[in-house]
Amino acid sequence: MDDVEEFFSSGNHWAYKYVDPTPSCNPDSPYHRKQIEVIFENRYPPWDVNNAVDKLVSRGFLKLVTFGRAHFVFRSDIRYYIRKVKRRHEIIETYSQSTITAALGKWGEKLVKYMFRLNGFEIVGRNTNEFQGKKWTKTNEDSDLIVGRDYIAYGVEVKNTLPYMEADEFLSKLEMCKFLGLVPLWILRNAPEVQFNTMKANSGFIFGF
Repeated sequence: MDDVEEFFSSGNHWAYKYVDPTPSCNPDSPYHRKQIEVIFENRYPPWDVNNAVDKLVSRGFLKLVTFGRAHFVFRSDIRYYIRKVKRRHEIIETYSQSTITAALGKWGEKLVKYMFRLNGFEIVGRNTNEFQGKKWTKTNEDSDLIVGRDYIAYGVEVKNTLPYMEADEFLSKLEMCKFLGLVPLWILRNAPEVQFNTMKANSGFIFGF
């Protein structure tokens, strides 16, 4: 909690080490709650960061406001925040439009396919739950890609979303790969330590974007 509190108190916090605090990004700025999770994700699990934010709000150090569907937090002694919050909400709404998210998803898929082909992998299946005569029917899920190289087949999951892959989906797709005889290979924006450990225990791989 002290680390999160310092982030909202000091421009010397490690999160600002790459650039000097700017008018739009400094200890006096409002931040989307998910943004706070991402800033601290390499040091703390998202649930610990959210718990710290909740405690700081409860203590009165931070103020929580909701604008549309988004939740923002900022230091409670900041008086003029509405315009800044509104501007950030506009950015979120713009980049959350289905046309933009769909385009980003398709572009990310193209990059992943190019990466596999560049490294000698053959793409043998897309959006499928079948492989070598077996079909997964336990859940209504499929594998984004099935790729092969050196007589080994991999079940590929691609996610570039801010939230981590849901635990239920993570475990279900691991089970699907095992059933189909595929080595699980997830390409994710990021993942919590427990998922890295679970993947390792299942002889699979997680790669970050």
